[in-house]
Amino acid sequence: MLFWKNKRNHTNRAAIHVTLEDVRRAVLKYEDEMPAPINRMSLLQSDGTIDLSRLSRYLGGVPEQKFYLSRETYEIFPEEERHIPYFLDLVQNAVDDYVNETGKMPVIQGSPEFEVDFKVLMNEHFLNELPTIPLYVTEQELMLTHRPERAGMNGMQQDSSVMILEL
Repeated sequence: MLFWKNKRNHTNRAAIHVTLEDVRRAVLKYEDEMPAPINRMSLLQSDGTIDLSRLSRYLGGVPEQKFYLSRETYEIFPEEERHIPYFLDLVQNAVDDYVNETGKMPVIQGSPEFEVDFKVLMNEHFLNELPTIPLYVTEQELMLTHRPERAGMNGMQQDSSVMILEL
């Protein structure tokens, strides 16, 4: 036997079941323990899933479920809602480009939740695929959400124009 060969005892651990809240807490702990430039985006795989094996020490094992991460909003979703981060990222980029080019917000006129007007984005060629869910603009740096209760611009006028300040 060669002394430099380290025989590891590879035990197949049983997959664990975790909740969305468990994954959110694990991601926050991961971010807290990593050096400054490393954040949750380092957990994102090419298919949009979170690399849960890197969170196993916080979760107590590798989960059997898949969870998805939005590149633009950093929000985490369970597998049954995997379509939401795709549309959030797609429309967030379109909204950002539209606002930068026109100085206006692409929201449905009179919408108290500031629902994004997909028709405007499609007509102006900022969006080439129609989302299957409504999305809303939030107060937080004009980020999008799929939850109408988190949307809206408290205290802002119901105007679709936005003042863009250049520094």
